[in-house]
Amino acid sequence: MVLYDRSAILDFPRFGIKIPAFDSRKTRTMDALHGLPDLVDRFDDTTTLEDLLRVHSSDYSRGFFDERAEDRFKAGFELVNPDGSFNRWEPENARCPLREMTPLLMKMQAGTYRASRIAMEGGFCHYLGGGAHHAHRDFGHGFCPINDSALAVRHLQADGVVQRVWIIDLDAHKGDGTAAIFSGDDSVKTLSIHMARGWPLDGSLPPSHPSWTPSDIDIPIESGEEGQYLDRLESALKSLKTSSRADLAIVLAGADPWEHDALPSTSLLNLTLDQMTERDRMTYMFLEEIGLPSAWLTAGGYGEDSWQVHTRFLRWVLPRRCQWD
Repeated sequence: MVLYDRSAILDFPRFGIKIPAFDSRKTRTMDALHGLPDLVDRFDDTTTLEDLLRVHSSDYSRGFFDERAEDRFKAGFELVNPDGSFNRWEPENARCPLREMTPLLMKMQAGTYRASRIAMEGGFCHYLGGGAHHAHRDFGHGFCPINDSALAVRHLQADGVVQRVWIIDLDAHKGDGTAAIFSGDDSVKTLSIHMARGWPLDGSLPPSHPSWTPSDIDIPIESGEEGQYLDRLESALKSLKTSSRADLAIVLAGADPWEHDALPSTSLLNLTLDQMTERDRMTYMFLEEIGLPSAWLTAGGYGEDSWQVHTRFLRWVLPRRCQWD
């Protein structure tokens, strides 16, 4: 099943933000899937303060609902440079102030919890949204104000739906916030395959910064090692299986390791479209074979063509799911 709600898309130009994450990644995917079964086009969930407090600090969480909301978004989306100049932000061209992003963000983040519930009931759900893996307990960065995967896990555990979860992060950047939030928590195992260098592992952060917190399984890929990517991912998945167990897997299927991704900071990892498709198929088959429900998130992906990555996988998996069911 594919979970999608157009009202849960962050329309960056509306807020004067110039991050190259476009609505087309979701809308064109839905257009390409027209006629295939098991598509859901809306959901009613939203993220509450109670949800945030399960993961994020009290002061940080409450700041999204008062006069500090604008500062939360400036920091999370990295809109202001240290010298005070604006970064990928043109407030003079905004149609709405940043503080009005809160209800939109809260609904978008809730989609990850809803996708996880659908996956637990039917075995699989792909949410066209989510994957904000750089948000930490008391701060956001890397275009991630709130960590939706962590929120979903804690909500599911509070509901008694799951006890143990795997978070399999296939985004180009290391899932630093997720690793830090679940560090030392045996109920959640984190796997991250990512660029060995570049943000957030580029040396711009001090060694004491929580972004350096290791995942349970880290697979750093150097530039030029793309040919080893699939083999190393397969080995890591097998290691995850032998070292732990889970009731659910949350997969961050970022499109940004693709060689045609438009964000400069992803340029150190360049997988072909065929490699991206095989990455997703391999991960899906691994989870299917061990009978583990999986909720998939779009995570990172930049430029007008990133929709092709998700569409290729979904055009393969949806007919398979119908036949399998």
